Amino acid sequence: MTETRPYKRWRIRSGGILLLVLVLLLVACEDARAPIRVSGPAQGTSYSVTVMEPPAKMSQTELEERLEQVVDRIDVQMSTWRDDSEVSRFNAAPAGKWVPVSGDLARLTREALAIGRETNGAFDVTLGPILSVWGFGAGAERPSRLPTTDELAAAREQTGIGLIEVRDEPPALRKKSEAVTLDLAGLAQGYSVDRIAQELEQLGAHRFLVELGGELYARGNKQGRTPWRIGVEKPEAGTREIERVVGLADAGMTTSGDYRDFFEIEGRRFSHTIDPRTGRPVAHDLRSVTVIADDAMTADAMATALLVMGSQAGRAYADAHDIAALFVSGEAQAYTEEHSKAFEPYLEEAK
Repeated sequence: MTETRPYKRWRIRSGGILLLVLVLLLVACEDARAPIRVSGPAQGTSYSVTVMEPPAKMSQTELEERLEQVVDRIDVQMSTWRDDSEVSRFNAAPAGKWVPVSGDLARLTREALAIGRETNGAFDVTLGPILSVWGFGAGAERPSRLPTTDELAAAREQTGIGLIEVRDEPPALRKKSEAVTLDLAGLAQGYSVDRIAQELEQLGAHRFLVELGGELYARGNKQGRTPWRIGVEKPEAGTREIERVVGLADAGMTTSGDYRDFFEIEGRRFSHTIDPRTGRPVAHDLRSVTVIADDAMTADAMATALLVMGSQAGRAYADAHDIAALFVSGEAQAYTEEHSKAFEPYLEEAK
């Protein structure tokens, strides 16, 4: 029998928790129920939910049970730490064979491949072999040397969004090369946040904040006309200082950064943020990107893609595609901020 590993052993997506949630709850009105707060382990990190003025039928125990079911279901579909997950079964399958999967996994994979094409390859869910060569990813050890040209070339041959096919009816995935692997960590946490939000809406909640591993979704305002106030951390390892506060309502939000997962060899710093187009760590000075979108999954993936592009190309792409994005570049004590035009309203909401 295949051993089932608990979801708490999911690999944490590189970058860690990059958002500091400012949940300063106001005293509830006399005629309203007090907020409900629940939290628990999920995907190698944790999730937390705050529901303002919960519906009368909602109890904390029921909410905990329902959300645990959501987290467990996604774990069975997408965890690369479980040998029996849908993703693991696909990764172990031979080339050319359609592997049956859930409709959810097929749709998410199709969306991930589409984002890869739309960003000209800046987002890629097949990067596993390249990450391993550089000493990143699940089970990898920090290297004592840099990969050779031949090692890197061999890893790049095993990656590429064009190597995976998706079928909708019946839902299935197929790969063109046996060495290809699928890892949806670049958007799975955002997707999980969206599914939790959908569950809350089905339970009748209208004002809530969901956070999982730093990915967020806020429904409605926190109190009256006041949106949820979210703090974006300074891109410094070992600190939790706030760089910028934004107002969030009816939107998802994610920050991606390169300052928590890196290594140094011969005085050079190598980031975990790999450019799929070159197979090498990015070399620019963009430290973090915050994206706000209609859903957390899109914000999650786009923050990664824009971080790969760098501040200049990333901002140009964000403006051209009406993406709300905040870019923080430079080093400590000398950070510079830039933002796309679509991000301006969220700065105004925080005032």
